[in-house]
Amino acid sequence: MSSIQIAIYIRLSNADEDKGKRKDESNSVVNQRSLIHHFLDTHEELSGYPRTEFVDDGYTGTNTDRPAFKQMVAAIKDGKFSCCITKDFSRFARDYIEMGDYLEYLFPYLGVRYISINDGYDSNNHKGTTGGLDMVMRAIIYDAYSKDLSIKVKSGKEQGRKKGRRVGGYPGYGYMRDPNRRSMDIIDPEAAAVVRRIFEAAIEGMSIYAIAKMLNDEGILTPSVYFRRNHPETHKFANVSDKQYWNYDIVRDILKRYAYTGASVGGTLKKLVPCHKSVVATKAEEWIIVPGMHEAIVTTEEYELAQKIFSDRKFISSDIPSHPLQSIVVCSNCLRVMEWNKRTTRHRCRYGSYGGDAGCRAVLPPPKKELEAIVFNAIKNYIRLAGKEKDMVKQLAVQSKRDVANCRDSIDEITRRIDSLKRKKFSEYERYTSGQISKEAYLSGKRSIDSEIGECEAILISVQEQLAAKETIESPAYCELDAICEEFSNNDSLTYEMAHAFVDRILVYPEERIEIQWKFRDIFSMSEDNQ
Repeated sequence: MSSIQIAIYIRLSNADEDKGKRKDESNSVVNQRSLIHHFLDTHEELSGYPRTEFVDDGYTGTNTDRPAFKQMVAAIKDGKFSCCITKDFSRFARDYIEMGDYLEYLFPYLGVRYISINDGYDSNNHKGTTGGLDMVMRAIIYDAYSKDLSIKVKSGKEQGRKKGRRVGGYPGYGYMRDPNRRSMDIIDPEAAAVVRRIFEAAIEGMSIYAIAKMLNDEGILTPSVYFRRNHPETHKFANVSDKQYWNYDIVRDILKRYAYTGASVGGTLKKLVPCHKSVVATKAEEWIIVPGMHEAIVTTEEYELAQKIFSDRKFISSDIPSHPLQSIVVCSNCLRVMEWNKRTTRHRCRYGSYGGDAGCRAVLPPPKKELEAIVFNAIKNYIRLAGKEKDMVKQLAVQSKRDVANCRDSIDEITRRIDSLKRKKFSEYERYTSGQISKEAYLSGKRSIDSEIGECEAILISVQEQLAAKETIESPAYCELDAICEEFSNNDSLTYEMAHAFVDRILVYPEERIEIQWKFRDIFSMSEDNQ
């Protein structure tokens, strides 16, 4: 079959013994590739077909969240491959339920042949099954092995934490790996200096917002951008923008990090289920803290003094709206929600106030009360125009219902006609096979019937499009808008509920210019079009 395209899948997890060595590819990947290509080369029925490799080097098999695997499955679903081959089942997946789904449902449905070399499995010999109890038990054993290994690794990591070792990942901002002791950390002079400045500023009474602005003004890289600059070989923080600026959350996280006192802090997160990525935060009393495990950036006394910046801050419940336009005033430059500054009585873009993008700093809305008055008047005008439109909408709806009914009747009539013609064509075929009419008469009649069926189907498509257009006029959004307009028509001031019922967002531009984007259709532009 010239249409055969072979997908070769190779996987190696971080737990495999060859991982962690600094080389372009792990030896196990090379071995798997060699084994698979040798198998294909020695099987005449497969040797001559194109092959494409998909390699996940350093990914667990307990789930399918692997980039090359997802790329391969997407290509298989698109019909680009008709055969998939792996070294064994565990390279494809260690979860026996997921493995069964692919072998018994997805691959047979797509007509894809699957081969597992070491397991002696070829789906061509096991149509629609996993190959009997033997194969099922192997998949279960792979799954159980992974879960048991996960528990053992977790136990080993916990013992390492109790000894004050860093048991995985990269050191936190301010530290770097000790080249002589892999599980221990040493000071990163450049980042540690920034951490020290943040604590000193907090102790001196500077607010978190002011600290963030100071760091932005000086052009200091945020921890994630700094990490990416120093570790371009990893994918960590790959989605963080190069324009990321210091903000409240980043500074707060640094001031809250007890590890800067020289203590090893572990166990802050835990997995609920072995082999799954989902984690939850643990309570502070469950953390594993071992003092004096690395050089401190700040003393314990300095750390405690800096924590006062949090106790002195008054928090407002996020469940209680602080003003009617909360969360819908948006900076037109970065499209982030702007926050209200009680002191200046204006909204501001956080990224502009932190000394970030100049475009954000240029965005300036009217004062809060003036902005609320503008929005309130706009909503009242919206309600007034909606009222004028109401009668017209009702008339359109009545006419639309008639048109919809007529379209549906036409569709039924055309469908019946098409069915009748198909029955007639089959009847003509029966007459031909029984010798009642000649081949020429049958073919002539068939062409005539096919032509009429084509005309009917074209008319059917046209009427269906008309029906779809008519049904949009009957949209329940009209009724919903009428109800909302009636509910707020008697308001004499702007409320949170009123603003959020009508307004999707308010875009703020330089020089106090704003644009209101409505949740329903823009009646103002429609009224201009009708003038």
